[in-house]
Amino acid sequence: MAPGRRRIRLGTNLVIATALATLGHALPDMTTAASAVGQIKVYPGISTPQGIAPGPDGALWFTNYGNDSIGRISTSGRVTGYTGTHIARPSGITPGPDGALWFTNFGNNSIGRITTAGVVSNYPGTGVSQPQGISVGPDGAMWFTNSGNKSIGRIATDGAVSNYTGTGISMPNGIAAGPDGAMWFTNYDNASIGRISTAGAVSNYPIGTGITFPLGITAGADGALWFTNAGRSSSIGRISIAGSVSTYTGAGLAGPYGITAGPDGALWFTNYGSASIGRITTAGAVSNYTGPGIDYPEGITAGPDGALWFNNSFNDSIGRISTAGAVSNYTGTGIDDPGVITAGPDGALWFTNGSSSIGRITTSGMVTRYTGTGIAGPGGMSVGRDGALWFTNRGNDSIGRITMAGAVSNYVRTGIYGPTDIFAGPDGALWFTNYSSNSIGRISTSGSITSYTGTGIKFPSGIAVGSDGAMWFTNYSNSIGRISTSGVVTNYTGSSISDPADIVAGPDGALWFTNFGNNSIGRISTADTVSNYTGNGISHPGGIAAGADGVLWFANYGNDSIGRISTTGAVSNYTGNGISHPGGIAAGPDGAIWFTCYRAIGRVTVKPIPHLGLSPASGPPSTVVRVSGSGFGSFEKVRISYVDSANGTTVLATAKTGTAGRFSISVTIPRNATSGSQKLIAAGLISRISKVAVFTVT
Repeated sequence: MAPGRRRIRLGTNLVIATALATLGHALPDMTTAASAVGQIKVYPGISTPQGIAPGPDGALWFTNYGNDSIGRISTSGRVTGYTGTHIARPSGITPGPDGALWFTNFGNNSIGRITTAGVVSNYPGTGVSQPQGISVGPDGAMWFTNSGNKSIGRIATDGAVSNYTGTGISMPNGIAAGPDGAMWFTNYDNASIGRISTAGAVSNYPIGTGITFPLGITAGADGALWFTNAGRSSSIGRISIAGSVSTYTGAGLAGPYGITAGPDGALWFTNYGSASIGRITTAGAVSNYTGPGIDYPEGITAGPDGALWFNNSFNDSIGRISTAGAVSNYTGTGIDDPGVITAGPDGALWFTNGSSSIGRITTSGMVTRYTGTGIAGPGGMSVGRDGALWFTNRGNDSIGRITMAGAVSNYVRTGIYGPTDIFAGPDGALWFTNYSSNSIGRISTSGSITSYTGTGIKFPSGIAVGSDGAMWFTNYSNSIGRISTSGVVTNYTGSSISDPADIVAGPDGALWFTNFGNNSIGRISTADTVSNYTGNGISHPGGIAAGADGVLWFANYGNDSIGRISTTGAVSNYTGNGISHPGGIAAGPDGAIWFTCYRAIGRVTVKPIPHLGLSPASGPPSTVVRVSGSGFGSFEKVRISYVDSANGTTVLATAKTGTAGRFSISVTIPRNATSGSQKLIAAGLISRISKVAVFTVT
């Protein structure tokens, strides 16, 4: 790919996509936002949600075990994601008495806290070991289960942690406050229910022969505790505070998991094994509800809207079921297995979702999802000369097109087979790689397709336009290819080229590519000289993009980091919470680097190095000057202003950058220009990047 998109696909082949982009008032020379270079922010989607609970703000809050984040969904279905240092495989979640949400971090043995404003705190604590369930106790503290060391923990709102062990605590899982002022919990591996007083006294109650793997537990309206049995028996259990146990079976019961008291006085539970939601009255009558969108449900809770809300761990969504059994499903932020990302001509970032949708994220983090007939396993993506986004569909061997308004078109033609990456060529057409047919395709903006084969095209993956006006592509068979716009193919090999994935034109006029196979970054000049760079932190690099700071940025799939390499080969590496298997990478319209990772979109700040050239650089008033700039955001408007020492500021024109953050525009020096050295200022309206050049009025 090239200065503008990238994505990676693991398996026999590997793809990757990237993008470039770019301000608003005349600012001091060469400035950007105040963020430090390398500062990372991640916008998470829904990923393997587990626990769910009502928040004090009237929304539902849930844990994303898959991408180390906490999610929030309003009762209207609007989803927001939050990341934070030390959120690691979050599991259970509960509202605390302090107005915040408290959750367990299974992955790093800690308890987390998040305010409704999204501020995250973390408490490790002695004895916290693979915590799972969590619930507020009658003493105003949070009680949780430690599956790693078979104990029960307690954390006060000030973060003070206590730990309790005792005979009968064995792989505890769910926990709930009972009507007797004690905490009750399930013991997953010894088929029993435990009870712990707020003073730490532990009791244990076996639940019967043939009943195994109790998981969720909750207090019922009848004054007893109700729990799920996920073993072969697949039953719902009830235990009185005196320890008397009853069990109930019924149609549809299969691997029940979470359980909660409903607003109708019944108990509602998730059936992980049968992809359904169950209901049981306190008299033991069982009902079962199925519906589109229920897919391996786990956690469940009563919502503030009188419905039941649950997590679907398999399709990464949040479900809702009314007490009458009407099911709704919410897929969340629109970030779902994102792959390629590129800057759009509208000043936002666009990306492909493995779920057969196209996503759009603004530089402030607002996400929109677009679906449409013909979007099937989208891979590469590029901006066409017609102002639309063009993308490859590996799922149905087609090329797709989406306008800024979200209108989708699809082109199915002979010659498209396993399309992977796509990039706009200098001839106004889109060029794409056909991985499965060892060919390079070309599609005009009217949909006319041409296919080119030739010796040296073998498992083509990434593609980009070079400074020589040809298209350059990676062959996953360990070579770099070049194809002219007339279809002439050349192939370049080298001992250091190993499973090359993505490719991009660099600021030095060469092509830069990632070597997924040998953990290195490659460079090939248009004169076919190949160089190879290794360095600390390069690990299975995928996507690569040229940044506004004059260097190359790449995604390290292998070690969950973002890399940076200068044109002289100096390598830096950046890590951050929430980065998991990054793939696609692109320069954004805000001058930052944006990337895709597991169920999330990330952003890393850079220090742009803008350039501004004038031709001519001197002349009398009314001189026509060609103003050329680089190092701005992709597809952003750049205001060109003339600053006269005597007459003040005059806005001359507004230019628009392309994929690589460059522009060129002619302006006219004012007729009343004052003799001497005056200033021309270029200011990016999105990126806030600015650059000053001197024009001498003669």
